Amino acid sequence: GITPHRVGLKRITLRPEKQPGFIDHSVNRTSLLNSPCRYSGKEQDDYFRVSANTSMTREERYQYIIDYFQRHVPEAATELEYHNPFQLLVAVILSAQCTDKRVNLTTPALFRAYPDALSLSQASFEQLFPFIRSISYPNNKTKHLIAMAKMLIDKFSGEVPLTVEELTLLPGVGRKTANVITSVIDQQPNMAVDTHVFRVAARIGLTVRAKTPLAAEKQLIRYLPPSIVHKAHHWLILHGRYTCIARKPKCESCGVQAACTFYKKSQSRTYKPTARKKSPSSPVKKTK
Repeated sequence: GITPHRVGLKRITLRPEKQPGFIDHSVNRTSLLNSPCRYSGKEQDDYFRVSANTSMTREERYQYIIDYFQRHVPEAATELEYHNPFQLLVAVILSAQCTDKRVNLTTPALFRAYPDALSLSQASFEQLFPFIRSISYPNNKTKHLIAMAKMLIDKFSGEVPLTVEELTLLPGVGRKTANVITSVIDQQPNMAVDTHVFRVAARIGLTVRAKTPLAAEKQLIRYLPPSIVHKAHHWLILHGRYTCIARKPKCESCGVQAACTFYKKSQSRTYKPTARKKSPSSPVKKTK
C-alpha cells in the first residue's frame, strides 16, 4: 500500500512502494488541503488516504473533513420522508430516540389521517395513539403532538415558525429539533447535535472536551463555514449511522481516517513493537 512519511515540519511524501506505474511525488500539505480538486483520479484518492493527522491543526482537520464530504457526499439530506414543514416537524418529534426507518414506516398513515395542524389539533389521545404505537415513548409523543398542533393554530396561524426561539416554544420541541427544522427547511446555519453528531465530532477531533450537545454545537459552528452548516449536520449523522457506529466503528473502510484522532489513537494502542531477542550468553565454565 501507500506509506505516508513525514519529511520536515510541513511536507508529506507519498511513496507508492510496490505500486507499478504510479509516479512518486511530494506535495506541500497545506496547499493540498486547501485545494484538493487540483488532483484527480488516483492522486485525489491518495490525498484522502494520507495519514497526516499527526501534525494537523484544528483548522486543517476541518478543511480536510469538508473537502472529503463535499467530494463524496455533495448533496446530503435527511432520511426522514416529508412533503412540507408541518410533516417534517411531526417526523422529527417522532424520531427522538427512534430510528428514521421506523418513523418512515409510521408517518404515511398518520399524515393521511392528519394532513395539517388543524386536523391534528382536533384529535384525541385515543384517536392518535394507535398511529404511533410502534414509536418509542408513544404516550408522551401523542400528548406532545396534539399540544404542538394546538399551539401552531393558536399562536402561529397553523404555520410552522422558522426561528429557533419560536420553535422551542412548541411542546415536544427542543433545541435539537428546532435546529433540524430551520436548517433543513430554510438552510439556516444551525447545527443539530444528536448522538451521532456528538460521537462522530468527538472521535474525529472536530470537538475537543465538549461535555454537552450545546458545547459541541458551539465548537462546530465556530469552525464550519455558515454556508455548509446545514449539510455538515447530515454528513456527520450519516457517517455516524453507517460508518462510525457506536460500538464497533468501521475504521478500516472509513474515508476520513487520515484526519481522525480516534483512528490514530486506536492504531497506537494496537501497535506492539517487536522485542529484540537477546543473544544467548556463553555459559560460564566452572573451574575445579
